[in-house]
Amino acid sequence: MHLKDLSQYIDIDIAEALEERFMDSEELYVRFLRKLEAANDLAVVQGFVIEGNWQEALRKAHNLKGVCGSLGLTKLQGQLAALVKLLRSESFTAEQVAAQLENIRPEWDKTLACIRKLED
Repeated sequence: MHLKDLSQYIDIDIAEALEERFMDSEELYVRFLRKLEAANDLAVVQGFVIEGNWQEALRKAHNLKGVCGSLGLTKLQGQLAALVKLLRSESFTAEQVAAQLENIRPEWDKTLACIRKLED
């Protein structure tokens, strides 16, 4: 799959990310997309949630939201923003956080699968 084809499968703003953050370098952009895939940070957030380590779950979710925003992954950024908002609230439950993570998972998995298919 070519970089330009990604937007057919996932919500991504390639043009803005390239122009605003990656100096129009597709090679650099793809390298950072692959780093997202390799790190699998959503699993890290989930691990903190399972441990009940809410401070670290919030920190990691907030970082991941920013990374997704920088990469132009608009849907994931929005979903993660909702998770961050929930984690910042005083009244969330573990079940609510787990449900939010489950809502994010399909888009996350689809995004990583597309990144894996990118050609060099």
